Amino acid sequence: MTDAGAPARILVVQAASPRVAGSPDAGAEYREIRWSVEGSQYRHAVALDSLPAARLADLSDRLIKEVPAVLHFSARGTPDGGGLRFLTSDGADAPVRDRGLSDLLGQFVAEGLRLVVLGACWTSELAELLAVAVPCVIGTAGPIGDQDCRTYSRTLYSSLAHGRSVGQSHAIARATADASGADADYLPDLRSSPGTIPEAEYLIGPQFRVPPARTPVKPRGGMLPRFPFGRKPRL
Repeated sequence: MTDAGAPARILVVQAASPRVAGSPDAGAEYREIRWSVEGSQYRHAVALDSLPAARLADLSDRLIKEVPAVLHFSARGTPDGGGLRFLTSDGADAPVRDRGLSDLLGQFVAEGLRLVVLGACWTSELAELLAVAVPCVIGTAGPIGDQDCRTYSRTLYSSLAHGRSVGQSHAIARATADASGADADYLPDLRSSPGTIPEAEYLIGPQFRVPPARTPVKPRGGMLPRFPFGRKPRL
């Protein structure tokens, strides 16, 4: 999921307005994602950043400058496919058109965007549109509680940063949210683009997943074993 030698970049887009009742706590979600990454086995292989108080124009500007491997939205959705909501200039929020957002993000797939996580309610239709081009997309069909969403996100990124695949990490995070009491009808779903196998997609590149060094075992007494009359042991 990353270029050789470069840490995997995760960008958390904090598009939820604290002035709107019922908005998710984007700051709390970012902190839990950060703690998960910092406590992981491959924390040195992950670069985590955020885009606070994000308007749609802020997202475009940021992606033009730098494309992450993972784009995570901490935002509100709109029922009946009404669109992901971004902050507005007056501090409120408003939905953006699914088709336009999908086309926008699709422009950056060739530059390294591999996973989009829609941490918002009612985002399954947007996830379907995105999965035409983006290799892996995670969305939710209906309402999901703020704490349940954070539980899923924290577990997802912990597993990814420990070297597991997108497919397995999603399964672990989904099961954890389910066991914690999230509504089973609205657990996050994973979609993938044609030809993409989520179990073969990794946040941590192979150059960082170095197998542990093996300590050579010396024969007892520090001497090489001898075999009588030059005979070799039976294998």
